[in-house]
Amino acid sequence: PGISIALGLVFFGVNYAPPLYQTTGMLIFAYVVLFFPVALGSVRASLMQVSPALEEAARCLGHRRLRVLVSVTAPLTRSGLLMGAGLVFLVTMKELPATLLVAPIGFRTLVVEIWDNYEALYLAEMGILALVLVAISAMLTWFLVVRRADHLA
Repeated sequence: PGISIALGLVFFGVNYAPPLYQTTGMLIFAYVVLFFPVALGSVRASLMQVSPALEEAARCLGHRRLRVLVSVTAPLTRSGLLMGAGLVFLVTMKELPATLLVAPIGFRTLVVEIWDNYEALYLAEMGILALVLVAISAMLTWFLVVRRADHLA
């Protein structure tokens, strides 16, 4: 969970790396630790669908490993890479605990604005921002899932 990673990084930053505490770099590191498994699942699933025979055929034709990766593997896994990036963006956009605890002071995101408006009992503003968050999530979900299903049909 985000709170566990955030508390661990706060403890590390305060006790062992004060210059890194509440920096953008530490926030990015927290996001990487939290959401790398999300991206890895999508990328792994798309890599499992690539036949090793295609890569072997390209190697037999004289292409080096990097060329095979760029010309054969990458195009075949592009949809999985895009899906992983979209999912990471979606869950990062909604992550509150790590953002509140690890981000630099004054760092503002949409979910932090929603939280602040809730705390201040500005419920109308909070509702509008929450609808914006839902709309962004819905558009991204449509792009990643529904649109992809339309292209496959």
